[in-house]
Amino acid sequence: MLLYNSGFSLDSRKNSPMKYSIGIRREDLSKKGEERVAISPTLLQKISQKGYTFLVQSALHPKTGERKRRFKDEAYEAAGAIIQEDLSAADFIFGLKEVEIAQLLEEKTYFFFSHTHKGQIKNRPMLQALVDKKCSLIDYELITHVNGPRVLTAFTYFAGYAGMADSLWTLDKRSDFLPPNQLKQSVDYEDMGELYEKLDDLASQIEKEGTNASKPPLIIAFLGNGKTSTGAQEIIDRLPTKEISMAELKETFEKGSRNFIYKLVLDIPDMYRLKESHQSLHGKLSHKDLFHLYLQQPELFESNMDQVYPYCSMWMNCIIWSSKYPRLISREQAKEWYQQSQVLEVIGDITCDPEGAIQFSAETWIDNPVFIYDPLTNESKRGFDGTGFAVMAVTNLPCEFPADASTQFSENFEPLVGPLLQANLQTDEFEEANLPPEIANACILWKGKFTPKYAYMQEYLS
Repeated sequence: MLLYNSGFSLDSRKNSPMKYSIGIRREDLSKKGEERVAISPTLLQKISQKGYTFLVQSALHPKTGERKRRFKDEAYEAAGAIIQEDLSAADFIFGLKEVEIAQLLEEKTYFFFSHTHKGQIKNRPMLQALVDKKCSLIDYELITHVNGPRVLTAFTYFAGYAGMADSLWTLDKRSDFLPPNQLKQSVDYEDMGELYEKLDDLASQIEKEGTNASKPPLIIAFLGNGKTSTGAQEIIDRLPTKEISMAELKETFEKGSRNFIYKLVLDIPDMYRLKESHQSLHGKLSHKDLFHLYLQQPELFESNMDQVYPYCSMWMNCIIWSSKYPRLISREQAKEWYQQSQVLEVIGDITCDPEGAIQFSAETWIDNPVFIYDPLTNESKRGFDGTGFAVMAVTNLPCEFPADASTQFSENFEPLVGPLLQANLQTDEFEEANLPPEIANACILWKGKFTPKYAYMQEYLS
């Protein structure tokens, strides 16, 4: 739980600092399709009513006219903001994604997803610029509750929402599995409400007409059971679904109803098995023990997805992967399995890890979201036609519901705003800044210097 009440409070404290000016920047043109924002007009109004000044860049880029924020300028003006390009008077500057170096202002406190704490090479020049300009950097991804979980999880769930909707749309474009329903890509819905209406219509059709009788029962494997998977399942659960276990998979494939969509939610011990040399341990270890052993000694495990592959028409990849772990499916396995069965039609790679758990996955974008991978030739081509698997791997899925995602993100962030605005931005000493603990945990730089928790990042600049 947060250390602070969930109600918004900016009541003055004894010796409270000055009332800061707050800037909201427009996302750079390089961030294709990005229209999200961290501070919604609703939250801005609550803060501005307490006497804080907001400077908000226009949603429309002055050079191209491209819209870079879903909420209009008029909504921010009505909430109390000043619309202007110059944010140099702002103390805090809220963005969303990485900031182009030329746009960084000196000695500002920035909030955005920096993608730097793992040493990401492409963002090291930006990190160096933040140091050189003596900026403070607070990364949304690193804002955590005192007991560990992330505070700002809205975009994680929305990745699941959009990823599942886009994967159903891909299946609809790729085959005649579903009743005719004119599903759309997530970005083409006005909002989540319109998506729900379309799914409710589809649910009625499946209950009455069923899925295509010439196809097997539609079984969707959800790889992982975290927040992204939960979001994806919330979407599919708008349809008539039944959850099955690994033990029920083969029988469901052979005898399942066409009036349901079956979901198979897989945890680590389902997706991976001990290698043959360690199989003797399998019967001696509980599900929980296998999970912990996998985390500690992943080299003892191999993919178990050959037991899933022949029966599922869709995979939804919702797991984080790194190179120390075995893959779920390699190129070689894809070729071997595909030669034996062509049941799998669509892979929704929500986590979008190119060369990752799904080795042949590759980053796609909203304007060109799907490619066909031919496991026999190891070749990929954009679009919906061709031999092989249709892979949806949009790298910025929450952008497809920008208003809904931004509203939820702001609601997640709201409890921290009051304590944050009581911080002392004048001090050069991080320990004296009086940041709320959740924010302090996410502060990578303070006045151009790495904070103790992130001192290891100095090596990324050497």
